[in-house]
Amino acid sequence: MKIAIVGFGVSGAALLMALKTTGKLDKNDVTVDIFDPREEFAVGPAYQKDTKYLLLNAFPTAMSLKNDEPMDFPNWLEEHYPEYESTVDLVPRTIYGEYAKERIEPLLELENVNYINQEVIDIEVRAEQNGLLYQLEDAQGELYDDYDYLFLAVGVPDYQDFYNLRGTENYVHNPYPVIEKLKDLDEDKHIAIIGSGLTAFDIVNYLSHEKKLTQPIGVFTNRPDFNSLRVSPYRGPALTYSLDKEWIDNELRTHKGYIPLERIVETVQADLIENNIDLNAIRAKYDPADLDKTYQTYFGQEHPDLSKVQAYIAKLSPNLGDLYMSLTKGDVVRFRLDYAPLFSHYQVRLAPDAVENMYHLTTEDKLFVVPDLVEIEKEDRFILKSLSGETFEADIVINATGFAYNTDLITSEDNALLRKLLDKGFLLDKEKRGILVTWPETKVMNQTFGKLDNCFYIGPWLTNTHFGNNNVKALVRKANEIVVNYMG
Repeated sequence: MKIAIVGFGVSGAALLMALKTTGKLDKNDVTVDIFDPREEFAVGPAYQKDTKYLLLNAFPTAMSLKNDEPMDFPNWLEEHYPEYESTVDLVPRTIYGEYAKERIEPLLELENVNYINQEVIDIEVRAEQNGLLYQLEDAQGELYDDYDYLFLAVGVPDYQDFYNLRGTENYVHNPYPVIEKLKDLDEDKHIAIIGSGLTAFDIVNYLSHEKKLTQPIGVFTNRPDFNSLRVSPYRGPALTYSLDKEWIDNELRTHKGYIPLERIVETVQADLIENNIDLNAIRAKYDPADLDKTYQTYFGQEHPDLSKVQAYIAKLSPNLGDLYMSLTKGDVVRFRLDYAPLFSHYQVRLAPDAVENMYHLTTEDKLFVVPDLVEIEKEDRFILKSLSGETFEADIVINATGFAYNTDLITSEDNALLRKLLDKGFLLDKEKRGILVTWPETKVMNQTFGKLDNCFYIGPWLTNTHFGNNNVKALVRKANEIVVNYMG
């Protein structure tokens, strides 16, 4: 049996690890070819070599590459970096990259595993007597034939370009790795960062620690608030949690194939009451706020109630894909409008050290935040205009606006393979918000053959199906599920 894994960041590494831990890689008739053009394997853009000031936003206990060994990364961390508290510290992302490479490297040395450091630019599917087979072509024109199974783990989406600045001089569209993209910045120039999410904090953390800037950093965003912070882990009694696989299956039977959004909401509310979580009080204290209020809310005090909420969300996260795919189209729209922004606020958490650093920079007049950016023009310098009528000038603009999931925006320069596969119908898009796959198998849907039973997709491009999957724990769990339940 010949298996191809195309793309070898965290998703591809999780698939290879799942093949090993489930015993499939140990079978005599199995060979695995892995294709990726990057110099670093198993890390992807998120955990590549970069500055130590880019921090994880998840506890080490949620970062293991081994599905049934959640303490694997904490144990590795305790051995290699004992200066960190191995279960709770938000460590530099490059350290996680070291762990991933150390765990994966022995698998790449196996006789039946081949790591091919090339970019795949096209894939052909052929119907043979015994089923569908796949042929891959790399950027050099070399062909690789007759794969029985194909795993696509290709591509983090490109960054959004709200202000049509891509290609403009002194505009940094994608800032990673920051030690390469930002290393030659003129320290006397005025720098503007657009965006207020994790990337903005990464950039500020790097610039403030590694550069001797003579001008204050401007952070420009079209929203006046910031995400919640990661607080100390919950250590109390076990929480009541109802929305597990059994509950989902029962509800699907009861409602003839779907679950009303109201039913999910009322069940979550009942759980919160059972767990003595006052959601109204939580929201009054921790809902989105500006930088000053965020700092005043979080620092210098304990957060037992928010810790409990974050623990409940951690229990909910493994079931997000199943719950999302159980909704009707109308309820999907309602969820995205009424619940998703608030849920994202409490699920996507900032590293406290990065927030504290940004706050202190504002008190020292080394940073300012403009919360109502509406327009950017480029003349000799960048002109940034706010809704309140203020105008600011910058010499350099760094983009931190987050990922663009619209498949129409994928270019051949950004991702030649995805563009080609979408154009010829090998892959289909899902409402212009990612790749169309079956659920829960994540089998690819093809224009000619329909469902491809031996071709799977995993990774961020499934966010419109595998909702909430942009984290290591979700990707590792899904990789293991595919290998265990859906491979022959």
